[in-house]
Amino acid sequence: MAISTPGRIAVIMLAVVGGLISSNLIAPSYDVAAASSVSTGLNLSPLKTEFSITPGTSHTGTLTITNGTQAAMKVDFSAESFSVINQQYDYAFDTASALSKWVTFDKQSVTLEKNQRQTVNYTVGAPLSAEPGGRYISLFASTDSAETSGISTRQRVGSLLYINVAGDVSRIGSLSSLTSPLVITDHTQWAMTLQNSGTTHFRSRYTVSVKNWITGATVAGMSGESLILPNTIRTVLSTLPTPKLPGIYTVEYNIGLGDTPNVQETHLLIYAPLPSLLLLASIIAILALFLTRRRKHKKA
Repeated sequence: MAISTPGRIAVIMLAVVGGLISSNLIAPSYDVAAASSVSTGLNLSPLKTEFSITPGTSHTGTLTITNGTQAAMKVDFSAESFSVINQQYDYAFDTASALSKWVTFDKQSVTLEKNQRQTVNYTVGAPLSAEPGGRYISLFASTDSAETSGISTRQRVGSLLYINVAGDVSRIGSLSSLTSPLVITDHTQWAMTLQNSGTTHFRSRYTVSVKNWITGATVAGMSGESLILPNTIRTVLSTLPTPKLPGIYTVEYNIGLGDTPNVQETHLLIYAPLPSLLLLASIIAILALFLTRRRKHKKA
């Protein structure tokens, strides 16, 4: 990307002016596996499991349940389907879904003594008539209600199952938007919005490379992944890699979209940390003072 000398000056001036504004996006979001209690309460693992299953067959897995309290507790097991309700991927659970009937437990309940750990097996059976595509079930472990200071409480933790019913499935991803800051003074975030119009979930794997504008050498980078459910739109935010030195850079994004070819975008980045701005301002002030005194001396 060639820029003329006047253009370079304009870009540098933009860094001076725009560097006073932090280009922070909203706080980053993270993949949420499932609701979980604190370590001193009821704990369940794994928090999420992904697997494929053929119609007419079954899959067996194991849950580990731990009582982190100092009292015995009775733990019940149940299954509910789940979905997401917004681009931030907040979960909604459905107790009445027929999908929960795919799950059976080898134990409907267990009693755990204090600090005791126990395993429970579950089986997911896909009916022969099951259509290919994604299915999403949460396995819950919950305690009996307890009353403290007149308030009834009930602990419930979940393990999410991301199931792909094998067959003619599709993972059709698309990048709806990508927001990359132009001028930054400190650590900040970048954001993208992904859509999956396919029939099952996929993991969008992405890399971000910050490169020297002149030489093209990579000076900072990061990678990550986000799970995208079918027929949903998800907003993903992550920390932008920050160069060590102020200057002009390019940011190259490489974003995976399931069965769709990766998308690559390149954006300009101007890194102007506050200390460098203060130094520049000091130099300009000293230069301006020198020129002013020089003009006065000539007039005299």
